[in-house]
Amino acid sequence: MMVLLVENSKLYQLFLSDLFMRLGYQPVNVTSHQEALHALEKYEFRLICLNPSVDGEDTMELIPQVRKLAPQASIILLTSDRAKGIRLQAVKAGVTEVIYKSSTSHIIRRLRVLLGGSYNNQVLSSSCRVLYVEDSRTQAAIVHHTLEQDMNLRVEHCDSAETALEWLVSREYDLVITDVLLKGGASGLWLLRQLRQLDNENAQLPVLTLTGHDDPERRLELLRAGTTDYVTKPVLKEELSIRVNNLLSSKLLMDKVLEQQAQMQKLAMRDELTGCYNRLGLEELAEKYICQAARQGHPISLAMVDIDHFKLINDEHGHDTGDKVLRALGKLLRRKSRKSDVVARWGGEEFVLLLPETNQTQGQAALQKLRKMVAEMRAIAGVTVTASFGFTSIKSPQCPQLNTMITCADKALYQAKRQGRNCVIYRKCEHRNPDRKQAGLPSKQIPDSRS
Repeated sequence: MMVLLVENSKLYQLFLSDLFMRLGYQPVNVTSHQEALHALEKYEFRLICLNPSVDGEDTMELIPQVRKLAPQASIILLTSDRAKGIRLQAVKAGVTEVIYKSSTSHIIRRLRVLLGGSYNNQVLSSSCRVLYVEDSRTQAAIVHHTLEQDMNLRVEHCDSAETALEWLVSREYDLVITDVLLKGGASGLWLLRQLRQLDNENAQLPVLTLTGHDDPERRLELLRAGTTDYVTKPVLKEELSIRVNNLLSSKLLMDKVLEQQAQMQKLAMRDELTGCYNRLGLEELAEKYICQAARQGHPISLAMVDIDHFKLINDEHGHDTGDKVLRALGKLLRRKSRKSDVVARWGGEEFVLLLPETNQTQGQAALQKLRKMVAEMRAIAGVTVTASFGFTSIKSPQCPQLNTMITCADKALYQAKRQGRNCVIYRKCEHRNPDRKQAGLPSKQIPDSRS
C-alpha cells in the first residue's frame, strides 16, 4: 500500500520515507500541488501527508481537491506552526489530523494509529538485550525460554530490584521486564521509579511490568511510575511475545529516528561547500564555549578570517575557481586547528575561528602560523591566495555575547585590510553584557571594499 508525501524539504522527505517504509508502506514523494493531484489521479493512497506551504503554494487550497480525489484516505497536515487557527482551518478543509513536526515520538504513534495499527515487524535478533527481573524460578524459566529460545533475544536475568538497578547503571539494554513483587526490600515499582531517574540512556527504556493484580488502582500506579506496558499473570506465551515484539520494534524504530535526527542536525550545522560549521553551527557551540570559559576564568579568542581580493578572484577566474579557493581554505583551517577549536564559514569569503583556552599572545602566534600556511598554499587553478586575520580575546567572569566578540574581531579585520592585507591584527574586546533581547548577531557592517 502507498502513502503520498507532499513535501519540498529533501531532509524531511528522507526522514518520512524511511519511517513509512519501516511501517510497511511505499512512499511516493512529490514537491508541488500539481504533482500531488497527478499522483492522486493515478494511484490509490491509504494516507496523504501535506506540508502547509509547498514552494509558496497554500496547501489549504489543495486539501478540498485531495479530499475529493481520495475520500477514504487519511489526510495529515505536518506543520511546525502551533497557532490554533491553523488546526481549525485545516480540519474544516478536510484534514484528518494535524501533527506537529517537533514531536517525533508523537508522529510515530499517530501514524501507527491512522494506518490501522499495522506494522511491519522487524526481525528481532540476538543484538536486542533484555533485562528480566523475577524472583520466582518457575516463572523465570518459562519467560526466559520464550524470550531466548522462541524470540532469539539476549536475556540477562536477576532476582532483585537492587541488582537490576546496579546493572542498569553500567550496562546497556533495549527492554526491561520486571515483576512487581520481588524478594528483598525493593519492589518492581521501586525499580521503575529509580530507572526513570537515571542519568543515562537507560532512563528512557521501554518497561514491561508483570503483575498478579489487575485492578484499576494498580494499573494507574504502574503507569504513573513510568511503565510502558504491563501483563497480568498468569502470562500467556503468545501475549508476552506480541507485547515484547511491539515494544522492541518501537524502540528500534525510535532509535533509527533519533539517529536520523542527529544526522539531520549535523547536516544543518555544516556549510555544504567547505565542510566547516555554518552560522547556525557556530551559534550552537559558541555560547557553550564562551560561557564555560567565563565560569572557569579561562581566556578565549575569536578570529575573523577574510580571503584577500576574493571578488577579483571570482571576476577574473570564475566562481568555480572561487569555490575551490573556499574549499581549500576551509580544509586548511580545519586540519591545522585543534580539536577543541571551532571553524565556521561566516558567509561569502569570511571564516570565524573560535579558540578556547587561548589568550592574546597565544592567539597571535597561532594565527600568524595559519596566515603563513595560507600564503604558502599551492596555487589553486593558477591563483595564489592570502588572507587577513582580525581577532580579539577575552577573560571575564561574565559570559560575553558572541556578537560582542564578532564585532571586535570584525573591526580588527577591517584594520588588517587597511594596513595592506595578509596580516594579523588584534583588537581588545570591549565587553558589555547586553540584555538577551539585544543579543542578536549583527549584520555585516564592514564595506565590501575591504576585500
